[in-house]
Amino acid sequence: MTTWHTFTDAAPDLADRARSIIGSTTNCVLGTIRKDGAPRLSGIDPFFVDGELYIGSMDGARKAHDLRRDPRMALHGIPWESRRDPGDADAKLTGRAVPITDQADIDRVMASFKEERGFEPPEGGDLFRIEPETVVLVFVEDDQLVIDRWSQTDGRNTSRRS
Repeated sequence: MTTWHTFTDAAPDLADRARSIIGSTTNCVLGTIRKDGAPRLSGIDPFFVDGELYIGSMDGARKAHDLRRDPRMALHGIPWESRRDPGDADAKLTGRAVPITDQADIDRVMASFKEERGFEPPEGGDLFRIEPETVVLVFVEDDQLVIDRWSQTDGRNTSRRS
């Protein structure tokens, strides 16, 4: 199990920049796996509480059914409609979505969400904490495409392409 804290300890600057990108946009793209094995893409508004990454879904959402059956997921954050400017980069991650079922934990996370966002989250639905397995930032620097990647198995690797 890898938490966002584990990732932050391993690659703090990459984690901070990825968090800034993911936290700045109002809509990321979530990839899940349907029952028949086909991919499903959904809009999602991820958020951070106490240094961990969470996603929620409305009651009856297909993405939550997918994640409860198969927790593997991918998330792509592009700061196109940003609440703040995190710079020019895409953040991509893969990992697992862990359902949060303890009511005290749900209440704590949702209270933090309400405080940060200024509105009450929808009633019901599902809440998941994300355990990242890979995190990648893609950006252009000095006329080169930079791919800055961390994985729980291989650590950090940065490559450049002209």
